Amino acid sequence: MVFGVTNSLAGDKKASLTMKAGRTACDLYVATTEAQQHIFYALPAIEKDVLRHRLDLIQQATNSLDKLAADDEKLVVSQNLTRPAVYFLQSARVRLDMSRTAALTGITSPYVPPLSDTPLRMLIGDKLQAEENNQKALTRLQKQSGWDIQLSGGAHRQLGQFASPTSSKTGAYGEFSLTYNLGRRAAETHLDRSVTEYMSWKNAQFDDVARQAVILRKQLEETVAIQEEQLKVLLNHNDEIEKNIQSLNGIDTSNALSFKNQLLADQIILGVEIGDVQFRLARLREYLAANF
Repeated sequence: MVFGVTNSLAGDKKASLTMKAGRTACDLYVATTEAQQHIFYALPAIEKDVLRHRLDLIQQATNSLDKLAADDEKLVVSQNLTRPAVYFLQSARVRLDMSRTAALTGITSPYVPPLSDTPLRMLIGDKLQAEENNQKALTRLQKQSGWDIQLSGGAHRQLGQFASPTSSKTGAYGEFSLTYNLGRRAAETHLDRSVTEYMSWKNAQFDDVARQAVILRKQLEETVAIQEEQLKVLLNHNDEIEKNIQSLNGIDTSNALSFKNQLLADQIILGVEIGDVQFRLARLREYLAANF
């Protein structure tokens, strides 16, 4: 019967390295999840801010239309303006209410969870660093398979009548074992190179957050370019309407006042769209500057 203790120094080293690899895996998961959330909810979060601002613009436009309508009602009562002329303002208000309903619906869907204020470029850097740390930890764990030192010690007792009558049936024992892989150096060099190659390969994958961040940046830049062109078109329309309004100054005929109401209604509606695009552009540029 033999009883004692056997210990492996490589096993002790692997135990600590396994815990470190586990911690780096957890850090990688947290960093990846946070970066993915920022990428996935970037555009919905911006859209919600834009819609909230649009509601403010709609309310301001509604107040302006109500004031114009109230002034025109006085002219209708004094028979200086026909009822159909006031309808242009009322029709514009209906369009604003419809736009308000669409904005309120857009704010509630989709859901955007609370996000940290950490810039996306820092989150991507943290994720890549966590990825590298995890790969290095796994590599160090694999390197421990190239050597081992085992120590054993204990006691033994002879059972039965096979031992000599003059010898002791009980004694102590100790063992020492050294294992070394002659190809360890070449294997470790290959493992170290594999970390670098893995990081290069991972960054080129479509599902990696670093690649997704590049795609998001491209999408934001293209959106900015499209919105800038749209803003130019809307501003040109506004200039044309303003010229027509100015051309009616001093003309108090019923037809002139009716046409002016139509122009003012269109200008107020157009002002909402212009303000919406301007705010959207500012928000997109702000996000690009802060996160990339």
